[in-house]
Amino acid sequence: MNNTTSVTSLIPVHIPGLRFLIAFSCVILYLFGYTGCLLSIITFSSRKLRHHSTGFLFLIMAFVDIFNLFASLQYFLDVIYQINVFAISIHWCRFFTIFNYELYFGFSWIFVFISVDRWIKVEWPTRSQRLCTRTNFIYLCLFTLLCSLVQNIFYTFLCIDDKCGQKNLTCEIFIHVIYIILYMTVPIAIILISISRTCLITINLKKRIRRSTSSSDQQQQQQQQPLTDLSTSLQLESVVRCHSTTITSRLSSSFVSSPSSTTTNTNPTSSQHLNKSNRIAYSNRRRSRMDAQMVILISINVAPFILVHIITEIAYLFEKYSSFVDQSTVARSIIILIYLLWYLISASRFYTNCLLSRIYREEFRNRLYMLRHGCKPRPSVSERRSSRRKSSRFFIGSLVIGGESTTMNMKSIAML
Repeated sequence: MNNTTSVTSLIPVHIPGLRFLIAFSCVILYLFGYTGCLLSIITFSSRKLRHHSTGFLFLIMAFVDIFNLFASLQYFLDVIYQINVFAISIHWCRFFTIFNYELYFGFSWIFVFISVDRWIKVEWPTRSQRLCTRTNFIYLCLFTLLCSLVQNIFYTFLCIDDKCGQKNLTCEIFIHVIYIILYMTVPIAIILISISRTCLITINLKKRIRRSTSSSDQQQQQQQQPLTDLSTSLQLESVVRCHSTTITSRLSSSFVSSPSSTTTNTNPTSSQHLNKSNRIAYSNRRRSRMDAQMVILISINVAPFILVHIITEIAYLFEKYSSFVDQSTVARSIIILIYLLWYLISASRFYTNCLLSRIYREEFRNRLYMLRHGCKPRPSVSERRSSRRKSSRFFIGSLVIGGESTTMNMKSIAML
């Protein structure tokens, strides 16, 4: 949304129902939005996720969402109290213009950093340990925000007049070109390329894992087949040894002794090989599942951003250059509701992530468990299953012991 300012009111004051609708929408956005942003900060503020580059970028995005919701107060003040914050003074006009553009820039490019971070980790896992670190992304975010701040300061002081409008046509064309290229086209292109490449690599990795698991299963069957043949031969030989004469029993015992030594030598190596292959297959499956879940999490956040970005830019162009919008109050109200979709992304991010992303739900549950139990980490799935098995065994054992004690009591009563 290219937020070049205007002194005119956003909503006509003689439509109370429309004003009430916009005000009610803003209140709902604030209640659910700030709650969701705080819960997102709680989720990504764990030590494990803070030191992870992707989790750290999502933590920065949660703070950007809070500032974005704070920026939507300009619509609430204009609708309820008819206070246009850009018309207070030229200094407030420049401040809010710089603040809005910095939010749009951070909103766009942090998604770019998240997508590129996941792409590098999937395609170049060894290089990602050196490139995708929290320190590097801190420097990158600060550098890009500083460059955007310098550009916005030059724009506001050179292109905005005392009435908070554009000085000339060149300034208006300049800000449109900058916004469409740096805030919209380039980020969306980089995000789509990164996500598409990450999806292709993840799909190929899953296919490779399926092939490796099928080949490993075949190898296990081939390795287990000689062992079964050997066991059957041993059983037959034991039968012959029991029912034959002493000479044949000696021959059979000498025949059996050699394979037994070989089996004791080959079984550990084969079991070690199987355990090693199983560990590798398990780690590969776990990596593919993690990559797939991260792709889903990033796609959940990126898809609404791209759609709303395009829709709000089209709405701004209609508001700026269409005479029909200037004459129609309904059209202007629809445009304001479209503008509120930009802030709806920030307000609903936590809830959509919890609803559609399993890895996000697990992290949120882990954080809630730690907060409830005094920073004690939540047990893993295997530990919870083992505890359930132990508790069930204890319960069954107590029932058995209780039954035995009951029978002993009945016997003692009968003896009396």
